[in-house]
Order: sequence, then C-alpha cells, then structure tokens
Amino acid sequence: MKKIALALIILTVSFSCREEIIEPNNLVGNINEPIQVRERNSYALLLDAKNLTMSLSVPLYFSAAKTRFNVRLFGYESGYTNISVQDISKIERFRYLIAEEVSYHTELLDGYVPTTININMENFSGKISIEFRKIF
Repeated sequence: MKKIALALIILTVSFSCREEIIEPNNLVGNINEPIQVRERNSYALLLDAKNLTMSLSVPLYFSAAKTRFNVRLFGYESGYTNISVQDISKIERFRYLIAEEVSYHTELLDGYVPTTININMENFSGKISIEFRKIF
C-alpha cells in the first residue's frame, strides 16, 4: 500500500511540474504569443513581444456605452503599438498610440458601444497589457 501511495505521489509531482521556468517580469511565458481573454463586457491582451509585427481585429460583446481602457507597458525597446476602437457603424471612435514606456494609462470611453478593437504592432518589443472593460 505504501509503494502504491509513493508511486502516485511521484507521478503527480512529475506530471504537474512545468518543463520550463518563466523569467521574472515575463507576462506570459512565450515571446510573441499573445494571450487574449475575451468575455462579455471585457477584453484583455497580455504580450511579451520581440520585434513583433502583427495586426489583430477583435470583435467585442459589450452592452454598455461606458468602457474603461487601461494599458501598461514596461521593458519598452522599440517599435509602436496602435490601438483603435470602432462602434457598430464601423466609425473609429478612439485611438491610442504607444511608442514609449507607459507605466499605466487609463481612459474612459463614453457615449458609444465598442464593437471592434484593432491592435496593430510594428517591430514592437516590450511587455504590454491592454484591457477594455464595461463600467457599470
């Protein structure tokens, strides 16, 4: 019985341990692989980028005309990130350009319901967190 219990403990520890170790201050673990969390009335993107050029167009499922935008960027090295928001009529209602270190920026988007977020990066290197969430 003790041998079976010991074997189960060893197997559990072996399969639950991570193969790689994530460096300190690494948001997600993998370079140039964004993590996106999209739920009703919220959207978040986490990314550790190295010379990344990409474009994302993300449909949103928001139901309110008040949204909070937050961005954090640290370890900025190069390039830029351009974030824009469109309403249901495909009219651009908000734009934010990131081309330098931003410890924290927040802004209230009011008077329209966001339906699409466009994120464009050009030769971007840095660790970034972008969040949109409904204000109740």
